Amino acid sequence: MFKRLQRPLLVLLSALSLTLSLPALACPVAGPPSAANAPTIASSISTGHAFTKHGNEFVHGVVIAGLAFPDPTIATPGAFATFLQPIVGGAGTNKPLSNSRHAFWDARTGTVVIFNPGASDCGTAFRPTAGQAYYTGLK
Repeated sequence: MFKRLQRPLLVLLSALSLTLSLPALACPVAGPPSAANAPTIASSISTGHAFTKHGNEFVHGVVIAGLAFPDPTIATPGAFATFLQPIVGGAGTNKPLSNSRHAFWDARTGTVVIFNPGASDCGTAFRPTAGQAYYTGLK
């Protein structure tokens, strides 16, 4: 009898370990963005694809949409999170989007942040080449 149970038990344990080791499939923030959850959102976005793909846009003096990045170069995901937190926390213009997403615009730096609770990294942040027109066109 033990041998009969041994294989199903091993299959079950393997399935459990696989499930426990999978990365998160959704953002840890399920509700709308707020000042209280801005640190979590900023941290998740900064360690997702946003910094890897768009980090070179946040270099002092880089001009996008006619605006030079005014701040010191952002060289690490941690510094990127620190930069994003006040934008997500309410310092910039913001609006709700479809599918429970939310957009933020920081006119001083020409940065758009899109919070997406359905994405594992909670969204993205970048400096669009169309500037504020890009933000305005988001739905």
